[in-house]
Amino acid sequence: MIRRTFRRLFLLAAFGFAVAVRNLRPSAEELLSLEWYREVPVRLTMLWLTRLLPRLYRMFGERGVKALQFVFYQVGVGRAPLLQRGLEIDPNDARSLGRVLDYEDGLVGVKGVWTEECKGRAVKEERRCPAARELAACPEVCTHLMMALEAGTFSVINPDLSVPEITKLLSRGDDCCMAVIEVPGAGEEASAASPQATPGAFPPVLKVPGLQGQLMIQGLTSVGKAVYKLVTEGPDQPMEWYEFIRYAPDAAD
Repeated sequence: MIRRTFRRLFLLAAFGFAVAVRNLRPSAEELLSLEWYREVPVRLTMLWLTRLLPRLYRMFGERGVKALQFVFYQVGVGRAPLLQRGLEIDPNDARSLGRVLDYEDGLVGVKGVWTEECKGRAVKEERRCPAARELAACPEVCTHLMMALEAGTFSVINPDLSVPEITKLLSRGDDCCMAVIEVPGAGEEASAASPQATPGAFPPVLKVPGLQGQLMIQGLTSVGKAVYKLVTEGPDQPMEWYEFIRYAPDAAD
């Protein structure tokens, strides 16, 4: 009986995975690639978010999207101390702050290079994103939802950080996603090279023992707290950078 139940569950899971993979519309070459299968969770998550974000707006307007953004924002706030300590981030060094991006990119398979690595300003060109094709259906997932996560993170590590400008996105057909980090008031050291610069090829994937597990636990805790706050106090919650990440698809974006 137990064996039969497990077999049915396995078949059900296999069927669900096959349906999900079909939604990604893989090419024959991708179906033969082990790397592509490793990226399936990221692709499916982003595909789901590209459908959820505009649907929330249609159903509840800006308040509905803001509630989702607040959940991401609070996850960012909760993880900030863990990232700062685990990645040895100097909050007054733009390239050091960029280690947050390096860590995230390593987790999801994004690849990019730093074209500027100074203490006052750092620029990363992310030239490969596994989910760029899926995100093309709604690039605002990057500019409005993922940026809510970053806003929460950097509001803790360095609340004076300049709001980043997103001038390029792979999901919009550009040659890269361009991430710019600027630290105001860096003074004479602004143009100095960061001690944590990684010139040349792709920066190494950052691996910190135990950090990923801590982030998962903290993330679940932050989601629970955010949902409770939304239920008890409503979606009109303060967030840094909100005017920048405000989702208004009817306006020019």
